Amino acid sequence: MSTLISFFRGAEAQRGQAILLVAVTMMGMLMMVGLAIDAGQLYSSRRTMQEAADAGAYAGAVVLYQQGTQAQARAAAINDTALNGYTNGLDGWTVTVNAPPAAGPNAGNNLYVEVLISGNVQTAIVPAQNVLTLVAVRGVAGSEALNNNYAIMALDRGNVGCSFATSSNADVHLTGGGILVNSRSTTAACNDQTSNARFTIAPNPPNGVDINGGSSSAWPGGLDVATGQPQQADPFAGFPKPPTTGCDPLFPNDPCVVHSGLPGGNPRVLDPGIWNVALSAGGGNTLYLRPGIYILKNGVNGGGNADVISMRTDTTPACAASCGVLIFNTHTNYPGGFRNGIDSCGGLEMTGNATSDLRALTTGTYANLLFYQDVYCTNEMKIAGNGTFSGTGSVYLPNAPFRFDGNPSTLNGSQLIARTVNIQNGNITINFNPGNTAQPILPRLTE
Repeated sequence: MSTLISFFRGAEAQRGQAILLVAVTMMGMLMMVGLAIDAGQLYSSRRTMQEAADAGAYAGAVVLYQQGTQAQARAAAINDTALNGYTNGLDGWTVTVNAPPAAGPNAGNNLYVEVLISGNVQTAIVPAQNVLTLVAVRGVAGSEALNNNYAIMALDRGNVGCSFATSSNADVHLTGGGILVNSRSTTAACNDQTSNARFTIAPNPPNGVDINGGSSSAWPGGLDVATGQPQQADPFAGFPKPPTTGCDPLFPNDPCVVHSGLPGGNPRVLDPGIWNVALSAGGGNTLYLRPGIYILKNGVNGGGNADVISMRTDTTPACAASCGVLIFNTHTNYPGGFRNGIDSCGGLEMTGNATSDLRALTTGTYANLLFYQDVYCTNEMKIAGNGTFSGTGSVYLPNAPFRFDGNPSTLNGSQLIARTVNIQNGNITINFNPGNTAQPILPRLTE
């Protein structure tokens, strides 16, 4: 009898031990499940925080791209971060915005914004105050240069035949960049220059002629010509127009001087500012342009064999510092809005037999941008005659054609961007490189 009682008592003890073991195992499994849930919560929270930091930094970078101040960029970043659920001092979150960044490769750079978010994440197992639940993220965005590697761009996206055209009398020599033709026409590009000596692109490949539509023309042997290529965006779309203050680099905070008449004599030395009359001169005269921004409401008339030269340290007269110019061709109501049927734009004509030598600014927002025509202006830019045009910097005509009809005029430049490009005669030589070409500044995430 005692043996039987001992047997049942032993079995009961074993059952108790088994229950205890199962309980301990269940607790361990629940802990592991809880830790897995916590890890998922931490990962999800970190991802959400990173997206908020990136969005805030990008919002600040857009403000800087639009010529806003550092304070405005910080305010935009703080506001955007709050819209995504993270406000400094609220719900235990710490949000810090630095413009410019305080650390990293872009520390101290006024074109960048840094957003830092940190705080403890509420989890299922680990206490929210524990160091294990502390999550910190960082987002940095800025306005960076974008180089698209095209020395010539014909931007028109429509069904435009011969959007890029060259005649048998043209000479085209490009170094460092190729040609883009956005037109979707079956005859988007028309070329009659088939000589390998007179039509060169180097290095080729990778540079060549990229055409969205088609071309029935013959091209120099070995030249990389590709049809059916994707259309490319205007690299300067949305690029800021120059303000009416700070035209003179020596007086960056002063209003631009308004000029309503040209000075007399020869040579004529012109100052930057707002010009209500066309920049022009009679035969044999020379126009010297002092450094700065020229806002033109009646264009340039460079006919009559008048030389147009931007003053430099090696010219007579010479500039003392900050050499170079930006020529912004706009409408008569600028900086007000364009009024259809009321406002007008002047053309950009270099049609004489003179020598034009213009150099772009080398610093600031408009560094290496030589000609910039307002999108509201559709007047073509025309270079013709037997003279020579040399320039450093990009020529940008977003809504206007460019016509080169020299005979045998020479154009030396850095980049040509226009709605359409027509090279009838003469020599066009472009040395495309980041050192002398305007680089469009676009907001983007960087770190």
